[in-house]
Amino acid sequence: MHLSKNSFDQASGLRNIIGMKPVQVITVTGGKGGVGKTNIAANMSVALANKGKRVLVLDADLGLANMDIVLGVQAKYNLSHVINGEKTINEIMVDGPSGIKIIPASSGIKEMTTLGYRDYAGIIREFNTISYNPDVLIIDSAAGIASDVIA
Repeated sequence: MHLSKNSFDQASGLRNIIGMKPVQVITVTGGKGGVGKTNIAANMSVALANKGKRVLVLDADLGLANMDIVLGVQAKYNLSHVINGEKTINEIMVDGPSGIKIIPASSGIKEMTTLGYRDYAGIIREFNTISYNPDVLIIDSAAGIASDVIA
């Protein structure tokens, strides 16, 4: 498992989240599934929120997402609805424990594991419309090193 820490002004593609102040980005990632990435991301999110930080969690495991389940919230919509043009990223964002905000991904939707460049670009464009102003963005990535995970 690897933790990567950057500020938004250094993170490729996500540097202009509504032109706000730089956002600290922490990515929890690793090559193998089932090692606790989601649990670490969830616990870190709640801990930072309990210390007064405004936290946004992105479930970036697009095909087997479970951050909403781990944090005990029910998400009616997810990133698949954003990609399909049915919802905006602000409309799918849900409230989690300790005041964190969660952008849920989908689980069990095969198409979400084979997204193309335009789909990823659309997600990045949507990030520029986020109305929430976080101090920290925690990204819970999918397992592996395949191109879709890296994207």
